[in-house]
Amino acid sequence: MQKQNEKVIPFSEDKEPLGIAPGVLAKRDIVKTSTWCPNPKPDIEFDQWCDPLNPKTITYKDVLKAAAAIKEGIPRTSLVKSRFCQRFRIDLYYKYEIFHHTGSFHERGALYSLMMLSKEQKKKGVITASLGNWAMALAYQGLILNIPVMVVLPVQTLLSTVEKCEDFGATVILNGVNLAESKRHAFVLLAENGRTYINGYDHPHVIAASGTIGLEIMHQLPQAEVVIVPVGGGGLIAGVAAAIKHINPQVLIYGIEPDKCCCFFKAMENEYPYQTAIGRSVAESLGVPSAGWNAFHTARSLIDKMVLVNDDWISRAVLHLADDEKIVTEGAGASSFSSLMADPDIVPEIRGKSVVCIITGGNIDSITLPRCFERAKAVEGRLVKLTVTLPADSMKEQLKVLSMVANVGCNILQSYIEHSWLTENDFKTIYLTLIIETYSLDHACSLKRVMERLFPNICNFLEEPFSPIPTCACFPKRFV
Repeated sequence: MQKQNEKVIPFSEDKEPLGIAPGVLAKRDIVKTSTWCPNPKPDIEFDQWCDPLNPKTITYKDVLKAAAAIKEGIPRTSLVKSRFCQRFRIDLYYKYEIFHHTGSFHERGALYSLMMLSKEQKKKGVITASLGNWAMALAYQGLILNIPVMVVLPVQTLLSTVEKCEDFGATVILNGVNLAESKRHAFVLLAENGRTYINGYDHPHVIAASGTIGLEIMHQLPQAEVVIVPVGGGGLIAGVAAAIKHINPQVLIYGIEPDKCCCFFKAMENEYPYQTAIGRSVAESLGVPSAGWNAFHTARSLIDKMVLVNDDWISRAVLHLADDEKIVTEGAGASSFSSLMADPDIVPEIRGKSVVCIITGGNIDSITLPRCFERAKAVEGRLVKLTVTLPADSMKEQLKVLSMVANVGCNILQSYIEHSWLTENDFKTIYLTLIIETYSLDHACSLKRVMERLFPNICNFLEEPFSPIPTCACFPKRFV
């Protein structure tokens, strides 16, 4: 029966009712049914300490407990003021975690997590997957505590890293092309040998021990206003933020992540961790495919800003620390400082503040280090590539070019000649290519002006140093 003031909508039999109209169906949530299985197959990679359904929040009390446990085994690391504060217009300090026995902050978490094992677990031993630093730290602390350690590393891991783990008595397995595949293989082995798996960036004890760095910073520099932390899986920033924000909630916590492997940034942006693609980066030890659930659950409300940096900035940071601060660091270790080397300035709000950059590790190999230096110099205009087109029989012209480069005050690092014999028209033409070292971008620009004036139409400079493209900070926003 029709109620009063109720509108009657006419319905035609040749039209579909509203409930099954395509436009309505498109807006409905599609419910996918799954076949019920009385004996579901368990997740082989399930870790009770890193349960996505029951993430654990690391508190200040947890950090204090870890600090008390490891104080005898882990000496306090130095906090050093930079000699170039005026250049960056901040009071800049470095928290050096590179002087541990294995060269990284991971020894804190390795020691505490091993200490917290039961007697039976210590007897059977532990297993982990790592990109290198965590494996070395766990192997070393296992040697000290007489606990068997097995580490699974990606197949492309540096031979020096493998040898160090073996020197510390660990059993090393090379499997997988990335951390995700190595981790899966570690759980396959875990099912066979009954060891205890310790996640190097998401285990609660690892996060709590990492937070002791925050305690030390606030004790060494109570007036600290900004703490900048490298981020991979998130364990370090979670522990540091839990400690510092409890002591002084006004301190800003900034997380820095490479743009080629930014799982924690994406987890913050999408409000949950998930598997991400990993690109090759100079900060290799930050190449984690997914943020840790415990780390994310702990840090998400404590982080004031997440910033992505590229390899150019990281390379410049490595070069600056070596040239000016006389400290050799790996790419991941220098990534916190790389945010200050960016062009344009992506953190202008910290000017005039007391800033601490945590330098997390110094394990860089002899191949990557010079590549970082060369890339940084190229970005800064201190390495320039010049190609001059000359007649094949013009020895005097070649000497004239070389002499002029020297007269401008530049250093020729490499020179080689390419003969154009592939085409008949260029049969008597050569290309003289020079790799030139300058003092600065201004010096490189002076060289470019002189050479193009004296040798018009035959000089070709690689334009990258002279036309730098400002890189976006990639969503440097505050997450609430």
